[in-house]
Amino acid sequence: MTAETHFNGSIQFALTYKRGKLVDCATSSALINHFLEVIKLSRAYNTWVSYVHDLKAYFEVIPKTPETVTRADCLAFMKQQQEAGLSPATLNRRLAALSSLFKELQLLGIADHNPVQPGRAGPRPRQRSQSLYRGAAKRLPEIISSDDLQKFFETLPTWRDRSLALLMWMSCLRVSEAVAIRFEDIECSRCSIQIVAPKGGQPRLVFMEPLTFAALNRYLEEERKDLFPEVSEVFVAFKGAARGQPLSVNAVQKLVTYYAQKCHLPQLHCHLFRHTGITQLVHQKMPEPALRALVGHRHPDFPAALPTSRG
Repeated sequence: MTAETHFNGSIQFALTYKRGKLVDCATSSALINHFLEVIKLSRAYNTWVSYVHDLKAYFEVIPKTPETVTRADCLAFMKQQQEAGLSPATLNRRLAALSSLFKELQLLGIADHNPVQPGRAGPRPRQRSQSLYRGAAKRLPEIISSDDLQKFFETLPTWRDRSLALLMWMSCLRVSEAVAIRFEDIECSRCSIQIVAPKGGQPRLVFMEPLTFAALNRYLEEERKDLFPEVSEVFVAFKGAARGQPLSVNAVQKLVTYYAQKCHLPQLHCHLFRHTGITQLVHQKMPEPALRALVGHRHPDFPAALPTSRG
């Protein structure tokens, strides 16, 4: 267990880590503590971690208590972040964390306005120009070429790792969804997997290509075998202090990074597999509603930013 304390003159952030994973954040502001507790209880772990770091970044620049923050303070923060070279996407994410804090303060009756994204005034609808979010050009998602995919898979030493990569690529799973798969979620007769706790909270059914199903079977028969029968998750660690425990998102990210560097593909990361799989489904002209349902996207713009969805 390790602890870090950050003090900026108004808000102190005390972060507690266990085995490199953030497990607690306590601040000197009761309002921020309340908000982060709400997020921790109601949102995904990674969302809570992002809010912790984004709010810490804001109050390091603007040394004021939440109830005294003004729109001018937000503009000063934006200017400092832009001068520091942060991208519009990162700036928008940090503003979104602050905006969410103020929405909670409004629900508590403590704040009467949101300096980042003011609500409607009287009968007039909210003006889009009142929002401080920066407009950013939509980026085309990167994908992995066939040659690089082949090179990467040839580097992977185990069927476990190959199965994970194939699930992220061909079944378009997020890494968090892949490591959460349990034996009871798999329907072998249909080569399907029930994703029960996805990002956004909407369960869905995904299917495995024959290659993925075969790799998964090899993993279960040759590597997992009868080991760790008490663990319901399919993918487990076989070495080190975490032996017998379900693989974590961080562990998979590290192994992908390690083998990507080993085969000289430093740009490769877990989410690129998902981007690549989705793009290939667009190439195959899968109808957009079916594609959104399959990959767990509810945003109406998806997959408008993908290269071949433009007709």
